[in-house]
Amino acid sequence: MPNAKCQKYSVSSAVSMRERPVRLVKPRLLAVTVVLTLLAAAEAAAQTLEPIRYVVRFPAPQTNYAEVTATIPADGRADVDLMMAVWTPGSYLVREYARHVEDVAASNGGVPLAIQKTQKNRWRVTTNGARAITLTYRVFAHEMTVRSDWVEDGFAMLNGAPTFITLADLRPRAHDVRLELPGAWRTSVTGLPDSPEGGAHHYRAPDYDTLVDCPIVAGNPAVHRFTVDGKPHLLVDVGEAGVFDGARAARDLEKVVQTAAKLWRGLPYDKYVFFNVLTETGGGLEHKNSVMMMASRWATSTRERYLAWLSTASHEFFHLWNVKRLRPVELGPFDYEHEVYTRSLWIAEGLTDYYADVILARAGLITAGEYLGSLSSAVASLQATPGRLTQPVESASFDAWIKQYRPDENAVNSA
Repeated sequence: MPNAKCQKYSVSSAVSMRERPVRLVKPRLLAVTVVLTLLAAAEAAAQTLEPIRYVVRFPAPQTNYAEVTATIPADGRADVDLMMAVWTPGSYLVREYARHVEDVAASNGGVPLAIQKTQKNRWRVTTNGARAITLTYRVFAHEMTVRSDWVEDGFAMLNGAPTFITLADLRPRAHDVRLELPGAWRTSVTGLPDSPEGGAHHYRAPDYDTLVDCPIVAGNPAVHRFTVDGKPHLLVDVGEAGVFDGARAARDLEKVVQTAAKLWRGLPYDKYVFFNVLTETGGGLEHKNSVMMMASRWATSTRERYLAWLSTASHEFFHLWNVKRLRPVELGPFDYEHEVYTRSLWIAEGLTDYYADVILARAGLITAGEYLGSLSSAVASLQATPGRLTQPVESASFDAWIKQYRPDENAVNSA
């Protein structure tokens, strides 16, 4: 959000109001000032509330489970309502993450508390006057997508929405995350800030939105580092296996970042992480200071594959501005329990997709011929979609929740 500067105006006592009228603050500037004030107040409130504290363990990672213990302030309430998100921002489909949650229990000082499931993704705990409750549960993590969780013997990939149960009221408060890693795992990486309390694998999100927006990878990934504009960037490769050329990819990502920073005149973060899970699937999902990508470990083996990977990285990085900061008004603050409709995804995704290859061309990573070839393929794909003549782009954006991720044999005719 741009900084708003309010200029003060005064009226000299030697000059009458009629001679020198008072200049009023413009409504738009006033609105920006009010928003900034409210955001500052919300941040201050978040710091005064006791944080929710999570400990995530992987006692038997080969079973594909993460075990979570959460210490949740009761704030003097007789009952506490808890919630798990049903979707992840940037991926417009209700995913029903609570279906992977098992063995939910609540206690206070080792004494069990009554807990009842009240909705598909909600629980109510009777506190019996406890200042805080301890919630324990397990998450089955065996879905290899950019928005879900995966735990295996060698590493864990955690996304916020399908991992962390929180207070349903979503009042601004910090969320503290500490990981207890298996003995053979040495590293954890995330866009979350380190906890002010210190300690290895210990992080703190200033609020739930940030927690959801910062994936975590733990294990022994290959980490390639570079710096742009004095800010650290990490390419975190899981599964290089001596095949994916991470050093080359990091050098080219540096050019992508430099080119985008020149276009946008700066970088809106302190640190950025490119998570790159190398499995035989694909995809990418943007976050406020990171991206979760999936690709084949052979993605650097041919130029065609490599340019497709670079284009995905460029696309998701461009989302830093278009969607994460310049966004449709409906996309934030989020309702994590219901669909959030907008008619502007065609701008959020279409403009981003256009600039993905523009950035690669300006960075010198693709030739003019390769750029035009990519543009030609996009035009051909559009022309091969009869539905473009029957459904406006605004309507297609609105229907993303029911069509985008569930195409059928008639999809090209109806959208």
